Amino acid sequence: MRSRPWLAALWLSVTLSGCGYNQIQSLDERAEEAKSNIGVELTARNQLIPNLVATVEGAAEFERGTFTDVAQARSGLQEAEKAVEGAVASGDVEQISAADQALTRQIGTFINVAVESYPQLSATQNFRALQDQLAESENRIAVARRDYNEAAREYNTYIRRFPAAFTAKITGADRKEPYNAPAGSEAAPKVEFGK
Repeated sequence: MRSRPWLAALWLSVTLSGCGYNQIQSLDERAEEAKSNIGVELTARNQLIPNLVATVEGAAEFERGTFTDVAQARSGLQEAEKAVEGAVASGDVEQISAADQALTRQIGTFINVAVESYPQLSATQNFRALQDQLAESENRIAVARRDYNEAAREYNTYIRRFPAAFTAKITGADRKEPYNAPAGSEAAPKVEFGK
C-alpha cells in the first residue's frame, strides 16, 4: 500500500515534466522562423541598393562637388548595408534592429543627396520603380518584425504558464527578446524630391 503514493507521485512528476514540451518546441521554431524572415526581408532590401546606386550614378553628370556628395552618401550606404549583413548573420535581434535603423537612415540620406544633386533623376522610370520596390520592401520588413514579435510574445507567454513553466525550466527554454525599434525610428527618413 505504501508504494502506491510513490507511484502516483512519480507518475505526476513525469507527466508534469513532459507537459508542454512539444508546444514549447513548436513555438520556439515559429519564433526562430519569424526572426529569420526579418533577415530575409533585410537581405532583399540590401539587394535593391546596388541598383539604386547604379541608377543614380548613371543619371549623374559627374560634377566634382556633386559627385563627392553622392560618393560619400554611397559609402555610408554601403557601410550600413554591410552592418545589416553582419547583424543578420549574428542572429542577435538587437544588432539586427540597430543595423536596420542605420541602413534606413542611410537610404534616406542617399536618396536626398541624389535627388538634390540630380533633380531630373526623380522623373526617370528606373528611379521611380526602385523607390516603389524600396517602399514595398520596407512594408515587408515591417510585417516580418510584427510577425516575429507576435511569435516571441506567444512563446514567452506559453513558457511562463503552468504547467509549461516547469518544462521550460527543466529544458532551459529562455525568453525571446522582442524586436525593439531603436530610438528615433518612429520618424520615417525624410526624402524630398525636386525642390
